[in-house]
Amino acid sequence: MRRLAPLLVPLALAACAPEPQGPLAPIAAEQVLAGPALEASAARDAVVAFVRAYADSGRVGVGPLSRLVASDDLLAWVRWLGVQHREFPGTISATVDLRDVAFVATLETEQVSGAQIALSATVAFEFDPLDGEPFRRARILDGPVTVARIAPGEFRVADLLRDGVPMSDGIHRFRGESRTDGWVTVTLDSLFTFPPNWQFNVIVENRGDREVHLDPEGVALLVRRDGSFEAIEGATTASLSVIPAGATVDGILAYPAQQEAVGRVLSLVYLEGRTARRFEFPLDDLVTVVPPPPPAGEAPPTGIDG
Repeated sequence: MRRLAPLLVPLALAACAPEPQGPLAPIAAEQVLAGPALEASAARDAVVAFVRAYADSGRVGVGPLSRLVASDDLLAWVRWLGVQHREFPGTISATVDLRDVAFVATLETEQVSGAQIALSATVAFEFDPLDGEPFRRARILDGPVTVARIAPGEFRVADLLRDGVPMSDGIHRFRGESRTDGWVTVTLDSLFTFPPNWQFNVIVENRGDREVHLDPEGVALLVRRDGSFEAIEGATTASLSVIPAGATVDGILAYPAQQEAVGRVLSLVYLEGRTARRFEFPLDDLVTVVPPPPPAGEAPPTGIDG
């Protein structure tokens, strides 16, 4: 027992010592308050990640991009961007010209708590269709970007300028805009009024036991002039051509940008055998403010191309 005495003395002293003060475990990450420099850097990084994810969306999908946006409007845009890419009959690639990303100021408003970033960048998409010549579309992202603070040091994009137009101004989401005829229901989910096109995003549900076919003569953007309607031709995704029995399909219709929504009606006609089922959406009360169309002669051909 004498040999244990030297060990018992330190143990007894340790038992009598005061308990250590402070946390016994490392502090949680969310308890660390990010400093101004870290916040500014994180806000800039969020914008850079957004631009690169946008450019990569045609190659890897819109999943990464959807995790970098903070508003319902941008989430809707990302969703339908995915439909655009999926419906394009060919391959899509893109290059990024990132000229400047600068922290401007913190933002504390009723709508958002975050920061404003000055961005100068261009995303150039290269479309290579299976049939036809490749073509290019450049999206200019010059202007202020609003980022929302999700957590200390974590930001997501809430709004930005695309080709000179705030995206929040060009995205119109609708509720309850559905028309049903027989077993077919067409829902106008949203309208994007980014120059040079108006893009109508629709969901078509066929609950019947027969497939239905889109009537090329019955799909148009109708414009009221001098007491009658004039049909404007546009482009539609192939997904809308045939709706199988029991299927629900996302699709897009694109038309040249309009100066106003008054007197405009989106019209679709589906054929079920010999029966024509018409679906019309007057835009007068749905869209009150639209961005101005591009200057004459500068608009590319109407298409569904991101």
